[in-house]
This record gives sequence, C-alpha cells and structure tokens, in this order.
Amino acid sequence: MSEKPGQKRGQGSSKVWLSKLDLVFLLVIVGSIVLIMNLRSSHAPADTPALFAQNLTLPEATRQSADSGKPVLVYATASWCGPCQSFKRGALSDPEVERVIIDRTLPVYLDIDKEREAAGRLGIMSIPRMIVLRDNQIVAQHVGVMSSAQTIAFINENAGPVSVSSGD
Repeated sequence: MSEKPGQKRGQGSSKVWLSKLDLVFLLVIVGSIVLIMNLRSSHAPADTPALFAQNLTLPEATRQSADSGKPVLVYATASWCGPCQSFKRGALSDPEVERVIIDRTLPVYLDIDKEREAAGRLGIMSIPRMIVLRDNQIVAQHVGVMSSAQTIAFINENAGPVSVSSGD
C-alpha cells in the first residue's frame, strides 16, 4: 500500500466511512419516522368509562333527574380530543370516582361530534367539560382534565345534598 507523505493510515478510506455514516444516519431518520407514525396510529380513543354504562341520553337523564332529585352530570368529549382521552383513562376510570359519580349524579356521556345539537344547547365550546345540571339548568361546570381528587371534589361541591330514598 503506498502512502503519500503526511497521510495517516486509513485516511484514504474516509470517503467510504462517510458513506457508511450517511447510510446509518439515513436509517436512523427513516426508522424514527416509521416509529412515530406507528405510535400516532396506535393511539386509539380510550374506552368509554364504565360509569357511563347506562348510556343515558341527555333527555332521559333530565327526566330521571326530575323524578329522583339527582343532578345530571354531562361529560362532553370527542374521540379526537387528546386531553379527553387522558381524562377517560385517568380519573374517570378510577373506581372511587365512578362510585361518587354514580351515587351522586345521573352521568351522561356526550360526544360533541355525534350530538351537536345538545352540545350547542349547552354552549360547549371547549372540551373536556363536566357540566352539572339541576332542573335542566347549568349549576356548575369545569373545563379541562382533573385528577381523581379534583373530580370527586367537583362532584361533592356541586351535586347538592346526598339524596336519601325513603323506600316508599
């Protein structure tokens, strides 16, 4: 192997090394893009929390509220709303939150994309939103994600006194 004066061993192969480095860099970039795309597509909307299993509509809950005295709790959400999905996976899936909401209110799950008219009547502009209704009037609302403790406090502060059924 012939070397030129002042040339260090291996210097002549630097062009090949750069090509390999370029290839590795390109593979890392492409791999990162593929990973990001897969992560984005795997973020399906969260399941509807069990506390909404009764599938009460707003008119049904309003009628039941008139009979029972329990306020209606509306959870306004949408499948594309990231904070809404976080709230559903977090506080709204907490068994203690579920118990308090079911004991104290008539929960309504309101998908604003599917129930635009109801969302419009309630003046919903931002989500996630929790709305407490008594006699079909808004008595309290909160916009944004809450922790389990914050959600329980919101319900306890705004649902009114605990109804005691007389059993008649």
